[in-house]
Amino acid sequence: MLLGWMPFPLHSSCLPYRAPVTVDVVVPVPLDRPFTYLVPDALTPDIARGVRVLVPFRQRKLTGVVVAVDADADGSALDFRAKPIADVLDATPALTGEMLRLTRWMANYYVCGWGEVVRAALPSGTEVSTERRLQRTDRPVPERWANHQNAQALLDDLEGRESVTLKGVRQRLGPVPLRLVRELEEEGLITMNTRVSDPSVSVKKETHLRLSEPFRTPGAVRDAKEQLRGAKQQLVMAVMAGLLAEGIDTPRQADVVERAEASYSTIRRLVEMGLLQSVEQQVNRSPLDDLAPPAAPPDHAFHPHQAAALEAIEDAITAERFESFLLHGVTGSGKTEVYIAALKAVRAQGKTGIILVPEIALTPQTVQRFRAHFGDHIAVLHSRMSLGERFDAWRHLRHGRYDIAIGPRSAILAPLDNLGLIVVDEEHEPSYKQFDPAPRYHARDVAVMRAHMNDAVVVLGTATPSAETYTNAEHGKYTLLPMPERVPNAAGVAVTMPSVEVVDLTLERKKHRLEGAISDTLYEAIAARLDRDEQVILLQNRRGYAPVIECENCGWAPGCSDCAVTMTYHKARGHLRCHYCGLAEHLPRACPECGSDELTQIGTGTQRVEEELQERLPQARILRMDLDTTSRKNAHHDILDRFRRGAADVLLGTQMVAKGLDFPRVTLVGVVSADVGLLLPDFRAEERTFQLLTQVAGRAGRAELPGSVLLQTRNPEHPLFQAVTAHDYHDFMAYILNERQLLRYPPFARLAVVEFRGPKAARVEEVARQWTGQLRQRAEKADGPVEVLGPEPPMVGRVKKQFRYHTHVRVPRTTDAPALQPLLRAADEAFGSPPRGYHVAIDVDALGLF
Repeated sequence: MLLGWMPFPLHSSCLPYRAPVTVDVVVPVPLDRPFTYLVPDALTPDIARGVRVLVPFRQRKLTGVVVAVDADADGSALDFRAKPIADVLDATPALTGEMLRLTRWMANYYVCGWGEVVRAALPSGTEVSTERRLQRTDRPVPERWANHQNAQALLDDLEGRESVTLKGVRQRLGPVPLRLVRELEEEGLITMNTRVSDPSVSVKKETHLRLSEPFRTPGAVRDAKEQLRGAKQQLVMAVMAGLLAEGIDTPRQADVVERAEASYSTIRRLVEMGLLQSVEQQVNRSPLDDLAPPAAPPDHAFHPHQAAALEAIEDAITAERFESFLLHGVTGSGKTEVYIAALKAVRAQGKTGIILVPEIALTPQTVQRFRAHFGDHIAVLHSRMSLGERFDAWRHLRHGRYDIAIGPRSAILAPLDNLGLIVVDEEHEPSYKQFDPAPRYHARDVAVMRAHMNDAVVVLGTATPSAETYTNAEHGKYTLLPMPERVPNAAGVAVTMPSVEVVDLTLERKKHRLEGAISDTLYEAIAARLDRDEQVILLQNRRGYAPVIECENCGWAPGCSDCAVTMTYHKARGHLRCHYCGLAEHLPRACPECGSDELTQIGTGTQRVEEELQERLPQARILRMDLDTTSRKNAHHDILDRFRRGAADVLLGTQMVAKGLDFPRVTLVGVVSADVGLLLPDFRAEERTFQLLTQVAGRAGRAELPGSVLLQTRNPEHPLFQAVTAHDYHDFMAYILNERQLLRYPPFARLAVVEFRGPKAARVEEVARQWTGQLRQRAEKADGPVEVLGPEPPMVGRVKKQFRYHTHVRVPRTTDAPALQPLLRAADEAFGSPPRGYHVAIDVDALGLF
């Protein structure tokens, strides 16, 4: 007899043995392995690879992701100490198999925990975990605790507060040992409760209304109105009938209330009477709702270089072949139009695409250009969006409502299936590199790997390729697509590159043509443009008013109490601010050291340049664009939109104004201090300065009007300025690569920086030396040269109350060189966990060395 036909249940001893189901789960901790858990029978139907689960981990519960499901055949290999998962959080997998493969590769390559990468791939605010909440009791402090400094600090912090999280306490006080908390709890001085926290974000819903089925005709509504006594009830029914006639079947309840000037109690009464139905509908929170509809795209006839580039890209798309392209086009050569055409070819195959941009400031402008072609198929992902907006964008991408994702580096992890194209615009930008926290990935390199995994095409576009990308193209790893000419203007005339002139500030001062930050030469050029109703972009890559305040009597300068840097003066708010940790203080009226009131403001930030311009050119309408003016939502878009509409003559800003902007009436670009980037102690300083100056110069003369660029410098003979003046990328890159090869720096070597940080300098140094010792032992046994330098304090030795030490690791980029990642992983595992409150951060392919 078949078991399914038994007329009564079998005794448990008669049932066939069913092996327990186990799952491997990665959790968001810096450990490079998944953990095995049991799956309770009740949760087995919901388990699948890629779903999020709530699991016990040490003394907490954390949100993890299932990376493998395995039912042991006989149970003999099962570790019965495995804990059961607490819950399954998803109905469908949050991460696909493709995303699990990608995140696994990222964890291996960037030497971090798989769970840390998975956390970065999921929308913020969806985590479920346990949190410890502390509260002070009324019990007096016993004498033995009164002189305990750490205990007293904790008790003072909790005094007068409601229940607060242990995490919040640690953010205020620094490391607070859990052992101390438990001892104080045993003494009855505090209470500690552990509970599961809810997600910070979820699907948003709102109430809509619908006429009940018997009342969905005009006659039925009239009959219903006659039976209603209240005028407001009658008006609500009339509004509903009118909206139905307009084709609005299920309007928002709030809109009906507003139109009828009725109360919510009136609505509830009509629902109770059966005349209306209340319907809950999901709300899509999108930053695109704040943008105006895009203008219709103009017709473009591709010039020969554009057409040749597109033909090569479309050939790879049609063949569904992985290929990496370097689209090396000068500023204004029409790279974006090539991106759009390639994306159309991909979507014609039913595939999806990702467009990466380096700056949030560029996102609205880029989105509008793509929306003009692709309508509402676009989702935006960036850090300035609210948690709800990011969550909605992520889930709609995951479920296929959108098939194009646009945003800065985190958009490379967009949950798109069937990927066909990835574009990395301005691929040279350092903003594509994640610095903190882990994973410390480079979005450009992840883009290449993700395209490879999907047999997709990746296009790296820029006027100034990074040294690494340029070398890859030279060696054939990337296919080079040159676009050396600007696109013709509306009249069909070829647009020439702007003329570039170097202004020697030392010579200007000798001629008494320099009083503040801007020379008379640059002022005269700005005034000439204002007279012709043309626009100007000014770059000063320092925000604030004055980077340094100094006492002329004793040399005192205000330093940040939490970082080893001086504080910048912000005149607009009258305070000093640290640009590393954000700490703000009032500017003292007199020197706190000697009492002198002679405090000199040294250096120039964007606020000071703005003030000078207003004094010298009062007729100029100025917009300032830096971190201080773009902190609110949509501020980037609002500033650029005002400038585009001609509401301002001068756009002044930091590097935000240097990239990707296209304004036809900008005929002059001025760089107030072209030397700023050259002063950094970094082997990439010259390359980055050249890229920045070339990019900002490319904002001038992009349409019918010719453009000019003025670069103010005190080093006019530097080869960098000669290359920018001549628009000669190739000669400058040859100069850079020759220098890099001699110094054994990337792209001729692989470079990693290991950072050690913590609250006590001596302990940080000890941790750094022990960890580096483990690395040196393994480097000496490696099959090939491995150079280990350090540990030493970096240029900024303390940030956010954390002392820092760096160790640099270099391996030659040759086929027989040892792999860098296994050495770093082995040293990290041999060292083990650092002391509580101390951190070890591994940065593979590091960009910043200070």
